[in-house]
Amino acid sequence: MNIIVTENDVAIHYEVSGRGYPLILLHGQFMNVTMFNEFETALKENYQLIKIDLRGHGYSDKPFKIRMEDYMEDVLTVMDELLIKQAHFLGYGLGGMVAEAIASSYPGIVQRLILVTVGNEPFNVSEDKFQAQYSNILRTMKPEKRQKFLEEYMYHDAKKVNKWKKSLRDTGTNLTKRERTAVNHSTEGIDLLSSAHHITAPTLIISGKHDELIKPDNGYTLSKEIPTSFHYLYENSGHAPMIEEQERFLEDIQTFLSTETQV
Repeated sequence: MNIIVTENDVAIHYEVSGRGYPLILLHGQFMNVTMFNEFETALKENYQLIKIDLRGHGYSDKPFKIRMEDYMEDVLTVMDELLIKQAHFLGYGLGGMVAEAIASSYPGIVQRLILVTVGNEPFNVSEDKFQAQYSNILRTMKPEKRQKFLEEYMYHDAKKVNKWKKSLRDTGTNLTKRERTAVNHSTEGIDLLSSAHHITAPTLIISGKHDELIKPDNGYTLSKEIPTSFHYLYENSGHAPMIEEQERFLEDIQTFLSTETQV
């Protein structure tokens, strides 16, 4: 287990595998580094994979207050430890927001950027709006049935996604209320869309057509703000296109990372 401590004394867990140009993988909210295990075999032959548990997640420390700048510090600290000056970035959900923030704040260190189902507003705001759409139905349901109901509107193939989720390390169940609240509010007040024009890295944005949590319009709008960007809409996916259309996903990202970009 690799642990590095930030300047503010927060322990960050990360894993390294493969060889080649560094590819930093950043997980979604309340997930951890194991979400990328599904793709490790396919990617590690050509890339050095750096998987990072952002603070509040996985085996990293779980402070009671987290800001976007803190997540960025986690990533930059690991990069410094590994002597990485520049890398490709792939982020899903929250991890995509962190990767986007780094790319706009420190454009020189991001070679290529892949953003998967990334919203243009704080995640808890998107989640509240999503649940509000079905509030009249949800209020009559038992709590244990609500999540299953919502998943039908988040994913195109909920069965496949849930099977994948069961394979992940469970590091979220035992979070305290304060730890969970810190993560839920960690993206409050941020406006990444207004700074997206500072991103100089070629950027691939992937959205799922059936995602009602982070609707595809988010990806389309973002692509208009990033100078060198491409927006791919996955027709048979919801909020987890990397799982719901895994073969296409791996082909698309490997092609994007390995070829010259022309706009």
